[in-house]
Amino acid sequence: MSNPAPSQRSSATLLDRLERIGNSLPEPALLFAILAAVVVVLSAIGATLDWKVQPTLPKLLTQPVLDAAGQPAMDSSGLPLVTPKLDERGQPIVALVGQTDKEGNPVHLRPKSLLTSDGVYWMLSSMVRNFTGLPALGLVFVSMLGIGLAEKFGLFGALMRWLALMTPKRLLSPMIVLIGANASVASDAGYIILPPLAAALYLAVGRSPIAGLAAAFAGVAGGFGAGIFPTAADGFLAGVATQAAHIIDPAHPAVDATHNIYFKAASSAIIMLAGWFVTDRIVEPRLMRASPSAAGDTSAITDLALRPIEKQGLIWAGVVALAVLGAFAAAILVPGAPLQGLGQPTLASGAPAPGERAGERWSQVIVPMIFLTFLLPGMAYGRITGVLRTQAHFIEAIYHGIRTIVPVLAIAFFMGQFANYFQYTGLDRMLAYAGGSLLVQADLPVPLLLVLFVLVVVLGDFAMSGMLSKFGVLAPIFIPMFMMVGMSPELTTAAYRIGDSVVNIITPLNSYLLVILVALQKYKPHAGLGSLISLMLPYSIVFGIAWTGFLLLWYLSGFPLGTDAPLHYLPGS
Repeated sequence: MSNPAPSQRSSATLLDRLERIGNSLPEPALLFAILAAVVVVLSAIGATLDWKVQPTLPKLLTQPVLDAAGQPAMDSSGLPLVTPKLDERGQPIVALVGQTDKEGNPVHLRPKSLLTSDGVYWMLSSMVRNFTGLPALGLVFVSMLGIGLAEKFGLFGALMRWLALMTPKRLLSPMIVLIGANASVASDAGYIILPPLAAALYLAVGRSPIAGLAAAFAGVAGGFGAGIFPTAADGFLAGVATQAAHIIDPAHPAVDATHNIYFKAASSAIIMLAGWFVTDRIVEPRLMRASPSAAGDTSAITDLALRPIEKQGLIWAGVVALAVLGAFAAAILVPGAPLQGLGQPTLASGAPAPGERAGERWSQVIVPMIFLTFLLPGMAYGRITGVLRTQAHFIEAIYHGIRTIVPVLAIAFFMGQFANYFQYTGLDRMLAYAGGSLLVQADLPVPLLLVLFVLVVVLGDFAMSGMLSKFGVLAPIFIPMFMMVGMSPELTTAAYRIGDSVVNIITPLNSYLLVILVALQKYKPHAGLGSLISLMLPYSIVFGIAWTGFLLLWYLSGFPLGTDAPLHYLPGS
């Protein structure tokens, strides 16, 4: 056997070093526990050294509206009408104004130490509340009840196989990538089912099975932040983003679970086109040059074909899904129906629900819609296929969804402590004001900030895996800072999706890399982690460039990112 070339040895050494560094980091739950401890220590140090920061709040600059005669126009109460001042790019101008007291003296924030009698009491007395009060907790829990049941009964697996098997050979790549980009709704099923399925399909039609494996993995992992359907992760991101936005604007409305739904749906098309290009123009030609013969194996199609009972189950699941969606559509569109018009969520007492915004009624019930849209079709599929026969099967499927988020719940407990410690000490606001002021003074254009933030998240992905846990660390820092330069929390979250997704396919910290490696070794027995990463690297590069460019174009278009999801943050709006 020949020795590897120096470039191959150095690249393998670098990858090995990255893997060792990543593996040496604590697990996410433990990491948040450590971060919470760091906040405790910093609060005591800051209080002792009298750290202080002057709050500088963003203020929308306005100018008077002039009438036809050039005089200031007045409203019905006799007050002058004003309109936002715009910069040369046509965007509202936001300036920072330092807070002062009644005498005009600067007001300063100072950290509150947790290593005091009151601080220790607060940590102990608020421990449970810090966890149960997380805005994302209920969203994730309820969504996964329905999604987990549908996954347990096999609906997602059958649907993926049906879509892949019915696709013409020349459209196999875009369909596989598109299915993968939407597989995040099925939790881990996309990683387990789609890559081996795609490899077998490619082999069966005379194409390189490794190309099929790569296309599927690229869609599932590289396009994880895209997708047509809302997921439980969207609710988690929305909750964390809301909490981060309240650091500098406590009155900021809650971020909807569908805050990026328009951008996500369009992004799935971008990922599909980019994955199609890389698979058919870069990856597969290279593989075919290395191994020109790709013998067809029609037995793969036979093994993966749907049984008649599964086809019948899919039909009935589709009928039930259409009925559910039709019922929701009627409830939204028919005058006087429950979800028609505007509404304000309330508590059982009739008081307005804290943190909930008034708006379109249908946008306030997205999570129950997700729950029923997956629960009822999943039950129909399970009933037809015989998987759901007794109430015990139903309950077991419900439990399955909850089991899949147990790690998330454990992470959420410690993340709740970290986030609330950060808030109690005031260090969150101090960091946001200091960092935001620096960004305003730097006067960097928003498109450049978006690109830089994507790169920050990309680099972070080599040190910390997990979409949700990484966002829990970054959101309290970057969302308030970017709000001070006019970027909405929804826009920051959209950029985060890109940076988190595009390197999922090459970071050694992705636990599913080993699952995909096992599937790859079926067709390339001596393949190692370096082989897999080099196979996926073109996807990572092209996805990163294309998706970031798409976000910049979206930003320039001014189109909202989702329901009640503006691009810009305007103070007091």
